[in-house]
Amino acid sequence: MIKTIEVITEAIRNPKHQFPQADARPKKAQKHRYERRKINEYMRLGDWLNEAQS
Repeated sequence: MIKTIEVITEAIRNPKHQFPQADARPKKAQKHRYERRKINEYMRLGDWLNEAQS
């Protein structure tokens, strides 16, 4: 299927997302994998310290 230049420019200039469901989804938290692992490790360490004190 050959698209005319008018159809292509309309698709580019249209502010609406082509797939509305994808546009409405919440974005993933922008944290690096290393940061997430570091936070998880601190939480595990805190749990371990609480168990050791009990």
